[in-house]
Amino acid sequence: MVSVGEFQITPSIRKLWRHVSLPLRQSVDPRSLQFRLTASIAGLIAFGLVSVALWTSWKMQRILISSHKQKIVDIAERIADDVVLYRQMDDMFTVQESVQKAIDNRSGRNVLLWVSDSQGNVVATSANLSGPTWQRFNSPSTLASVFQDSIVPTVYHVQDRDFVACHSPLLVSNQPLGTLFVAQDITEDQRKFIASVQSLALASSVAIVLITLALAWYVHWSLRPLCHMGLMTKAISPDDLGEKRVELQNAPSEIQELANTFNLMLDRLSKAWQEQRHTTERQRQFVSNVSHELRTPLTIVRGYLQSIQRRGDNLTDMQREALEISSAEADLTIRLLQDLLSLARADDGYMPYNLETLILNDVATEVVMMAEKFNHRQVLLESEAPLIPVFADADRLQQVLVNLVDNAIKYSNATEPVTLKLEQRQESALIHVSDRGDGIPLQQQSRIFERFYRLDEARARSTGGVGLGLSLVKTFTEGMGGQVSVLSEEGEGSTFTVMLPISPEAKI
Repeated sequence: MVSVGEFQITPSIRKLWRHVSLPLRQSVDPRSLQFRLTASIAGLIAFGLVSVALWTSWKMQRILISSHKQKIVDIAERIADDVVLYRQMDDMFTVQESVQKAIDNRSGRNVLLWVSDSQGNVVATSANLSGPTWQRFNSPSTLASVFQDSIVPTVYHVQDRDFVACHSPLLVSNQPLGTLFVAQDITEDQRKFIASVQSLALASSVAIVLITLALAWYVHWSLRPLCHMGLMTKAISPDDLGEKRVELQNAPSEIQELANTFNLMLDRLSKAWQEQRHTTERQRQFVSNVSHELRTPLTIVRGYLQSIQRRGDNLTDMQREALEISSAEADLTIRLLQDLLSLARADDGYMPYNLETLILNDVATEVVMMAEKFNHRQVLLESEAPLIPVFADADRLQQVLVNLVDNAIKYSNATEPVTLKLEQRQESALIHVSDRGDGIPLQQQSRIFERFYRLDEARARSTGGVGLGLSLVKTFTEGMGGQVSVLSEEGEGSTFTVMLPISPEAKI
């Protein structure tokens, strides 16, 4: 039990709050279906309640004002009858006395009556003129000037008070006695009405809040099968597509139909996945077997070709050229077979990585010297630090750099240098290989690391590429725990970036 001040939070209260707060927290996301359903239904209900409250308030106001207006109209109509009645009851009463008695009889705490002659002089007024309600006015003449336009009952707001007033000629036996004014103070009734409206608004607000909470909980409960379905699908892996099933209990028919359709899709995906896996496995096995079987005879052929070249002093120029072409093609084919074997081993998980601490600058310097020697191209080496330790496989790292530099040389002008830049971050080393070639179109940049994908078929044939170099770069880099990316603009060249982890000893 947790105590906050004098209020104690029991486990049951905490459990209830969790059940209520969870739907509320999930309903806050504007993109969720729960939020949209809750907001739309709650908005419609709120609109309905507000509309009814406003109409009810308006109607009550009309009824209240109408009742006050009818009351002063009835008083004005009965004054003349009361004057005649008093004259008949006692002949000693003069007309003015009869009018005064009639006015006193019909007046009240909030109702004031008076009669003015044709010159505007007050000839009779009720006795409650000195009451607190009417003391703010100096005389009935002041009231007459305020209410002089009220031939029909009209509502006035004077000095923070609300009045209903009217006036009409006072005729007794067809003899005009003056003008009768009737005024009623309705301020208290108006205040009570406003208080009622405020109470109604508060009750409506509380009702809207409670309805929204109830809706959030109900929508959350109704969408639980969908949430459960989402959790189940997250746990499905490619290996158990045929075994997993989405099973929902007490779910609406639409969601149950969706679950059944999803199960059918899982069956189809499982069959397609098994077929694809078997096909891929056969292809990998075929490539591995063919590469392994062809590499040995091709190596022997290359050896004989090189031996003939070394001893062929009596060869013609045409024969020597044919031997050189044959030897170059044999080297290219052997390199292709080696790349295919490397990819096959990586796919099967048999690619060994001897990860150790290396000085990236030394590996890069060796690659630059090899590239300049065999390609006769200028390769600029830039480094932000003299010694950058990386945790990588020496052979794989060298092959990654060789492939990137060869790729930059193939797809750039012979007069433009290739730049290899080294950079060290906090926990990683960056290798940037840049060229000033034609660049790579944006729509093709996401595919250049695919196997056998070539950007320019004609140029790739002329340079001898088959589309495996960058695929090997990606495979070896990721195998050493790194990443590779490309940044390129057409006409501006390309920059390939390899990020590798630095040596664990360098982090200490």
